[in-house]
Amino acid sequence: TDMFGCANNLIKNIVGSGVLTLAGGVAAFTDHPPMLIVAIAIAFGFAALAGYCFNFVAMTCRLTGARSYTEAWAKTVGEKTAWIPNLIVVFKTWSACLIYSMIIGDLFTDLAVTAGVSALAGIPVTRTTVIIACHIFGLLPLCLLRSFSVLSYASVLGIGGLLYTMVFMILRAAEGSYAVGGVFFAKLVAAGGKGFQVCTFNQMGTSAIKSLILISMLTNSYLCHYNAPKFLAELKDSSAKRFSQLTSYSFFGAFLMNAVFMMAGFLAFGGCSQGLILNNYSTADTLATISRGAIGASILLGYPLTFEGFRTAFLEFFNVKAPTQQLKDTIVVCFIATVCFGACLLTDLGVVVSFLGALLGSFVIYVFPSLMYRGALEQQRKKTGGKLTTSYYTSGALIGVGTFLGLLGAAVVVLRACTKVLG
Repeated sequence: TDMFGCANNLIKNIVGSGVLTLAGGVAAFTDHPPMLIVAIAIAFGFAALAGYCFNFVAMTCRLTGARSYTEAWAKTVGEKTAWIPNLIVVFKTWSACLIYSMIIGDLFTDLAVTAGVSALAGIPVTRTTVIIACHIFGLLPLCLLRSFSVLSYASVLGIGGLLYTMVFMILRAAEGSYAVGGVFFAKLVAAGGKGFQVCTFNQMGTSAIKSLILISMLTNSYLCHYNAPKFLAELKDSSAKRFSQLTSYSFFGAFLMNAVFMMAGFLAFGGCSQGLILNNYSTADTLATISRGAIGASILLGYPLTFEGFRTAFLEFFNVKAPTQQLKDTIVVCFIATVCFGACLLTDLGVVVSFLGALLGSFVIYVFPSLMYRGALEQQRKKTGGKLTTSYYTSGALIGVGTFLGLLGAAVVVLRACTKVLG
């Protein structure tokens, strides 16, 4: 694949529904508009750092001849622990589907309110009933399909939905529909009751420690490093320089999309920005309804493809090379049941994304690539007898930084969500 096509595919691989949580990440530590500049700087810095570590994986593959993330680990860290990256992929794909299920619950609940389903059906429509219905009548049949080739266009719908949502969010922020006196401001206040806040600015101040919540979300937003070997193999006339260019173009493109979503959501709602920014918009907002429908449909149709990644990794982890159809179907039912339960139990998407980003993202993005690259450089030095390069020591520092950010970020997320320690 040429540079443009590869960069386009990598950007699509990086950017996903996680962009819809970033405004909430900013609101977690500030409602002061000038601090948005700091948030964008953080987003750029961690995009550069994630891209740097993405390159580590590719360079490890070049030095060792590995063709996959797991193989690169086995050749540099050790075959006895090669199950670790495989288990990470199992957990990553399961948690990705959990996030999708939570988004489906929020979006389709709002769509049901807009459509007046409760009045038509004569029963109250809640987030829990919507999630259960979507999993039983939508996701379960889709995941039981014998082939997912018919769903291959879902990624195109997903990108289209995100681009539409980005334009719609910019429009609403620019015209002030949700600011005091705006047409939808009055509707939300009327629906929410006395004292309901649509947007807040310069009221709660800034908490530096809570910026780790945004950092954790951003880490999750740049998580694609287990696919570095795939893009290294696909890039036409691949070389260290060309792959570095691919990485720079793609992660900068992902940063731009993250920054736009972050700005558009925060400038509209400030400190009231929710973990899923579409939850802030009125159910009477037609443009928001279209956005919910497009994003919801793309996630629904693309869900089985992510599930297939989980099932493949799960079977590989247990070394099942020829699974029966009955076993495959059993995995589907158990998977849907656990994810549905998790989505019903967990309601704050921002907390889930930031916690997973802190623990899972920090290790997959910073720690594991650095461990592998460091091991590859040590092997090369033993063969050639040369000196260790600066990147060897840089990778060592990133192991410590990634571990620190992951553990501290997870602690901050838990403390903010479950206690009053951080307010």
